[in-house]
Amino acid sequence: MREYPVTYHDKNGTEKTIIKSDGSNLYMTLRGIYFEGTDFEMLTGDIDETKFDYEKFADGSGDLTNFKMSITMPISLFDSQTKKSFTAPLTANIEVGETITVHGLESAINSLTLTTSFGEFSFEKQLEWFEDALLIIQKKLPEHIYLKTCLSCKYSNYSPYGNGLFGSIYCFKRVKDQLLELNGKHDLLHLWTEELIKEGKIVDVQETFDCSHHQLPTKDDWYYKSWTKLI
Repeated sequence: MREYPVTYHDKNGTEKTIIKSDGSNLYMTLRGIYFEGTDFEMLTGDIDETKFDYEKFADGSGDLTNFKMSITMPISLFDSQTKKSFTAPLTANIEVGETITVHGLESAINSLTLTTSFGEFSFEKQLEWFEDALLIIQKKLPEHIYLKTCLSCKYSNYSPYGNGLFGSIYCFKRVKDQLLELNGKHDLLHLWTEELIKEGKIVDVQETFDCSHHQLPTKDDWYYKSWTKLI
């Protein structure tokens, strides 16, 4: 379990807390209420409208909304010249709710900053997906530096049916032999069965996470995402 420091802000004030991540789910306790979910826009907890705004559902549950959050996540990078990996802090400013200025969005990344020993790499622009935000950072890095996270791994794919703001990319490392035989999204959907999901052989992961199985893609690899930097 990894822990990320968070500064949370809404109409009721500003709080500092910790978000825990197991690579698939997020866990946070704030103002005495425990929240969990797979995405920053899908953090579910007990309803207390004196403390938070919620997007409510028919079953009475609700997701946290109308807030801003600054979160710092150490992420892994790879230097192709030295063949060594290292970590650096990535700070994301996230907004969920009614105040987003991009028409039609209910959540956005407002800025992303990666701080390294060889410089700071950042942007400020409201984006809908963490994938796009990380791709911007990758393009700003020196040519020999790669993000070494689930997003850049040859064993990960997004769903052809779409994805959310964060944490909706899927890991296929446990079926890597079948994955390497794929040539298109129809092949991907054929492999992507409920049985393999129930068996834990295909799992949702977070774009900023990493594991020991990580492999950067080559020109021979097919995958369903917008990553283009090959090793």
